[in-house]
Amino acid sequence: MDDIMRVNSREKRYRWSGRARKGLVLGAALLLGAGCVNSSDKIELLDQDWTHLAGAERVDEGVRIEGLGRAIVPTDDADDQTPVANPPINLRGPVLRVKGDFVLSARLSRLESSPNDSAYLTIYGELPLTQDEWRQEGRAVTLGLEDNDLIVELQDGIDDPERHAYPLPGSARSQGVDVSLARIGDRFSIQINDETVALIDDPGLFDSGVLWFGASARKDGEYLLKSLTARALDKRSEVTVVDNQMPVLSAEEEESAPTGPATASLRRLAEKNHSQLHIGTAVAAIPLLSDQEYARILAREFNMVTPENAMKFQFIHPRPERYAFADADAIVDFAEANDMAIHGHTLAWKEALPRWVTETDYTDQQLKQILAEHIATVVGRYKGRIQSWDVVNEPFEPFGAELRTGSPWYQVMGEDYIAFALKEAHRADPEAKLYINDYALEDPGPKSDAMYALAKSLLAQGVPLHGIGFQMHEDMTDDYQPVEASVFRDNVQRFIDLGLEVRVSEMDVNLQEDDSEERLQQQADYYRSILELALDKPAFTAFSMWGFTDRYSSLQEWWDADGFGNGLIFDAEHQPKPAYFSLQEALKE
Repeated sequence: MDDIMRVNSREKRYRWSGRARKGLVLGAALLLGAGCVNSSDKIELLDQDWTHLAGAERVDEGVRIEGLGRAIVPTDDADDQTPVANPPINLRGPVLRVKGDFVLSARLSRLESSPNDSAYLTIYGELPLTQDEWRQEGRAVTLGLEDNDLIVELQDGIDDPERHAYPLPGSARSQGVDVSLARIGDRFSIQINDETVALIDDPGLFDSGVLWFGASARKDGEYLLKSLTARALDKRSEVTVVDNQMPVLSAEEEESAPTGPATASLRRLAEKNHSQLHIGTAVAAIPLLSDQEYARILAREFNMVTPENAMKFQFIHPRPERYAFADADAIVDFAEANDMAIHGHTLAWKEALPRWVTETDYTDQQLKQILAEHIATVVGRYKGRIQSWDVVNEPFEPFGAELRTGSPWYQVMGEDYIAFALKEAHRADPEAKLYINDYALEDPGPKSDAMYALAKSLLAQGVPLHGIGFQMHEDMTDDYQPVEASVFRDNVQRFIDLGLEVRVSEMDVNLQEDDSEERLQQQADYYRSILELALDKPAFTAFSMWGFTDRYSSLQEWWDADGFGNGLIFDAEHQPKPAYFSLQEALKE
């Protein structure tokens, strides 16, 4: 919800007659009164950790929620250019486990300085998935104050939300309002200041039995979340709460690698036999903190992580003077807790820029200062903790030798923005290794030649450039086969000869519609051929994939909740594929 309202939602407004309201209140009272537990059994959720929710601040009155305006901006070729709201979720705060009937009660209070601001509290039964160009909604209920109404929005997967609006009492429009949401059987009961206003059919939004919380406000707005409590409604129901803690791999879990060519994990094999090469993967904050199996496999199998989206401009810097570090912090904290290296991604890119950067009439000097300040703040925050950075991402046209001219950085500095960004990153952390990262470089040709010429020129100027990232997003179909490892070896050697480090930075092998056993084995053989190339050349610092499980993959389409990708080494059930065992085979030698 946050600051950009969803479009195409179905809104239902209710102005109740006295007779209708009386019947509704009586029905809800009968339901809520049956077997109700004592109020002393309430769980105080604001007593839990809210320090890791972006835009939230603990104050004497409760939790102050600031609207960050965080949104996902579609790519240039998308038909719909409307940004998709991406409000923060308290992934490291209270998590409720519920069974049976329960009630959540909250007090939302507008501030005297901004009595017309909107205020939203979202309860997730299933968390969304996000990529840099889309957000796939989960299952949730949002309670919100908008103008003179209480908004209740039911989000059931990827379909448009069902939206209801109920008038607020006069005093609640400029002051605080008590709101409660009770699940009673297969219905939700909604109350405003202890008065029941609606019974709504529940499509099973909380059937997971695990609830997460998010809170947001209108962009540049704020409100106070003064109270938030939960309790069971009868003796057969249960409500418990835990503060979600950072996952740390145990010794027993470390030894539980899938049995294949070796009994050890990819990470342990690499550390034992090939210590010069990190085995890495991109990581998303939501599954990291909500899917225990994802976190367990991640810590067991990899010794380097790359934040998949959490450090991109639109995620981490949603407003001119506001940053949203929570998701990035979680990934960095997890990596450090599990003794993993971190590769930062990314600082200067044409894509994933918030509208405040691209649609404001800045002077050239102001835009230059925006980039410098962004790099100094983000790199400075993680100085000494992040070992290397993709400073410049995808500077060239998709399959051409020309630099991409559409970014605001190029428009104000031309090609010099690349050197500028590298120098600013070096100024912020002189010890970090700095990379340029791009795709379609593995094949010799105009784009690879252009990257070579750029790198050679930057080095000649004394610009702090340490390496090149070869993304290696490959497709394997009847009509197309990826570049052979021997061809890639010859092409990459010239970059090594310049004295540069190189890394496989974002590898996946998309099988498109054919994931037959034969094609899966071809995928496995190809993964192994690229890893063996990296093992053979000491200049390779990392063999890193763009995710590791098909359940959370950028190859998934946002409009198909069950349409998982097939390009990674674990399947959608977190089970190892032939590609995993092929990498294990290569590393054991």
